[in-house]
Amino acid sequence: MVSRLLVLLAALHVSRAAAACNNVSAVSVTLDTLFAEYAQYMAPATPVVVRAALDVRHASVDEGAAVVRLLADLRLSWLDPRLAWNETELECKSVLVPAERLWRPDVELLNGAAGEGAADGSVRARLTLDSQVLWIQRLNVAVPLAIDLTDWPSDRQSAVFTFGSREHTAEEIALGIDDFRYATVWESGTWMIESVVGEKAALGSKPVISWNVVLRRRAAAHALASGAVLTAAALVLLTAVVLPPQQRHSLCACAAFTAALWLTSALLRLPGSATCPRTLSCMAGVLGAAGACCAVAAMLARLARVQRPPPPQLRAMLSKAPSWAVATSPQDSDSSSASWAAAAQLLDNVLRAALALTLLVLVCVAL
Repeated sequence: MVSRLLVLLAALHVSRAAAACNNVSAVSVTLDTLFAEYAQYMAPATPVVVRAALDVRHASVDEGAAVVRLLADLRLSWLDPRLAWNETELECKSVLVPAERLWRPDVELLNGAAGEGAADGSVRARLTLDSQVLWIQRLNVAVPLAIDLTDWPSDRQSAVFTFGSREHTAEEIALGIDDFRYATVWESGTWMIESVVGEKAALGSKPVISWNVVLRRRAAAHALASGAVLTAAALVLLTAVVLPPQQRHSLCACAAFTAALWLTSALLRLPGSATCPRTLSCMAGVLGAAGACCAVAAMLARLARVQRPPPPQLRAMLSKAPSWAVATSPQDSDSSSASWAAAAQLLDNVLRAALALTLLVLVCVAL
């Protein structure tokens, strides 16, 4: 019974407070009284402690212009004792007032350009009973970006948005950063916001705060396609390595054609991929490996047909080589071609192992 009574009393108090806030006459009289002798061009104190929070609603990277575009709300709050009222005069805990009637800190973006609708000052400010002022600026801004596409298509781009006052010094305005639970809508676009970290800094005598916005590219299809093409070309080359030197040319040409076709028809046309060092380097590595495989196969085939007598050093090296590396030993036959064939086989085994290791490294680096 007591709990029900308490609930009824709380509901009655809330309804009375809501009724007080809906009483336009009472609110108007209270605000007129507060602003009767209010000087909006004078700061409420020295220094004024202004707390800031950045609520990022949307961010994207314009790779053509090398900028990060940001849609956000900059929430500023400070104390203005001149705007406090007595609860006996008005039971409403907070009211909305036109922002142009208040003193406001001139906190703005220092290292970027504002777009259409940036820093919208028409948003009303909220006054609370304890003289707290909350004002929100709607931001549509862009800052320069040093694009690093080394890890494309899984790259991360970082941009710093620096805010501060151009007219006031740190002795007049003390800027701080508030912890804020970001109400950002995570959009299903090319870029996803990974983190937003605020930091207080100093720029000479000016108060400065900044937020580091990190965006991660979401290009699963690009990553899958690049990895699939690179893996397919590497597997074709590995298959060619298993074959005898006389039968490798067609598979090596097929692997080189696959990588070159992807480079020219798709990779260089995808957004931002024309300057991605890692993926381009891996594709170029596959092309180089295919060309080297063809060149080595031709050289080995020519070496095995040499008829001139081999030098003694070659015979000594072949005699010390393990049996699994050289199936044909120069002692099996006194002909010069047998020694050169054994040398070609030993060189072929070494180059095949090096090529397989190179392809493995390229695939691991790319993926």
